[in-house]
Amino acid sequence: MFLLLLLIFILSVGFSMWNTEPVALSFGFYEFAVRPLSFWLIITFCMGGLTGLLIGAGLIRDTRLRFRIRALEKELAKRSGAKPTRTD
Repeated sequence: MFLLLLLIFILSVGFSMWNTEPVALSFGFYEFAVRPLSFWLIITFCMGGLTGLLIGAGLIRDTRLRFRIRALEKELAKRSGAKPTRTD
């Protein structure tokens, strides 16, 4: 894992050194300061990674909760003698 992070860091530094062309970025009526192209691409990559982590964490939590609900429904059905219901 450490080697992968080191490789990503080295590639990021190299990418930053080779892409120094200043780029003005505007979003609607707001215009951001002129920054190197590498800055905007690395920021975009990081924001995408963070968004993916947040969405992934939500999906994992939902999946765990669904498994827990199924287990509790089976336990309840066992205790009451009723057939478990499917809510999905």
